[in-house]
Amino acid sequence: MNCKNCLSKLMWLAAALLVLSFVFPNGFDVPGLAPVDPVVTGPTDVAVVSALADATPEDRAHIAGIYTGLVTVLKRDSTKLPLRIATTEQWADLQANTLQLAIETPGVYPGLDTAIEAVFAQAIGTDDVMSVTADVQQKLIAACETITNSAIAKK
Repeated sequence: MNCKNCLSKLMWLAAALLVLSFVFPNGFDVPGLAPVDPVVTGPTDVAVVSALADATPEDRAHIAGIYTGLVTVLKRDSTKLPLRIATTEQWADLQANTLQLAIETPGVYPGLDTAIEAVFAQAIGTDDVMSVTADVQQKLIAACETITNSAIAKK
């Protein structure tokens, strides 16, 4: 069996499971409790906030949930050797596929994909494919957290 093909299928499966785990990102409504706006506790990106200015609360929650989940994926991957996400190219495929599955109508938020790519490019400093080291992994985690904060931030 082709190992590259297996890895690709595993990445798609991981992306699909991640999206499914965020179908209810805010849990269930409890009668009698008013919803609370999320609090931004870290850095945001102006371009991501702007791209999501007209986003529904559900789409904001989905995007925030996805990137929170991707942080968990990155942290768990660091405990397993060999790494499942061994290169920045594999990372880019995983997060792009996950984001496409997260939003019901792809393309509804023009510029969001470019803004998210810019956050990762700024964090890593290059578009070149490179190995995911502990340092790169921390930069990816920080970028995910910036995107999460940006998704829940109000313009």
